[in-house]
Amino acid sequence: MTTTTHDRDLPRKRFAPKPLHLAGVGIILVAIIYGAFGFQDAFRSYTTSVAEAIESGRSVQLAGFLGSTGEYDAEGRWTFLLEDENSEKVKIVYNGARPANFDHATSIVAIGRYDPASSAFMAEDLLVKCPSKYQEELSTQSS
Repeated sequence: MTTTTHDRDLPRKRFAPKPLHLAGVGIILVAIIYGAFGFQDAFRSYTTSVAEAIESGRSVQLAGFLGSTGEYDAEGRWTFLLEDENSEKVKIVYNGARPANFDHATSIVAIGRYDPASSAFMAEDLLVKCPSKYQEELSTQSS
């Protein structure tokens, strides 16, 4: 008489996670979560309205025009007024140095968020657009 072994008679091997596997899965999860938050910050909304930037409560790109000459405050931060297309103004506070081409700016984009406690838009970065020297040359040539 021959005995046959069936699959149910064999002992099953179970996957036992090793500490190295758990550490790897943990690192992957942390990277995914970190990437998701970074990805979310990369998509800042763009607005040309001071009111919309104030109401949003999150980080935005606020575009406007220079509303004042600007100055350094008592804490050494560069501050100035930004005016939107509806002539509404907001105080911009920037921790960095005054941009070199600030006086010639035709438009400015402040990237950051509005802080209700200080009643100012706290800028992380400033993008200053100046008139192009090539546009100036083209306008004089066409005259």
